[in-house]
Amino acid sequence: MREYAKEKGRYCEGSKLLNKYKGSMTSEKMMEILRDKESGINMEGEFQTTSSMVSILPTDPTLPCIHFFTGTPDPERSVFKPFIFVPNITELLDTSSPTFGQEDPVKKKPRFQNKPDRRHPLYRKHEEAVEMIISNKERGRKMLEEMKILEKEMLKEMESVLQNKNLDVNRAASLFSQYVNNEMKIYESNISSF
Repeated sequence: MREYAKEKGRYCEGSKLLNKYKGSMTSEKMMEILRDKESGINMEGEFQTTSSMVSILPTDPTLPCIHFFTGTPDPERSVFKPFIFVPNITELLDTSSPTFGQEDPVKKKPRFQNKPDRRHPLYRKHEEAVEMIISNKERGRKMLEEMKILEKEMLKEMESVLQNKNLDVNRAASLFSQYVNNEMKIYESNISSF
């Protein structure tokens, strides 16, 4: 019963936040809503938000749909990165969970006798970054600011794609991977000097 009340509260709070922007919703405002911890939308603790997604689905068929993913827990401490479906997308190595072939516990009998580490490289770096944010407030604040700057640059680039109706398909093919790489560089530069 308690979980139901909690979920109902989260639903009501989410509705309030969505209604706050009714008629003026943007991808940036939706990201803000997904980052809201007070409402319970951005969950932490035993049941935490594991990844977040926002999509722009234009009604104009000449414009691309743009999807933004964090690929990491806690959107308040993550960067939303753009993904556009185009041919020849760069392989997403830094956000793909490792595979274990025939050694995967799901394929062995008896099944699930051990638990492999399925965290992808971005997820691992993000965990290290969160540890640093918690333990060193000043450095953490600086890193979060760098992450916000990266995200604002990305949003500006995506806005330009939509306004100018000019999608560089070659750029789009590596877009998500490039922003993942940029995010990981922010983590690495701040963690290595920590």
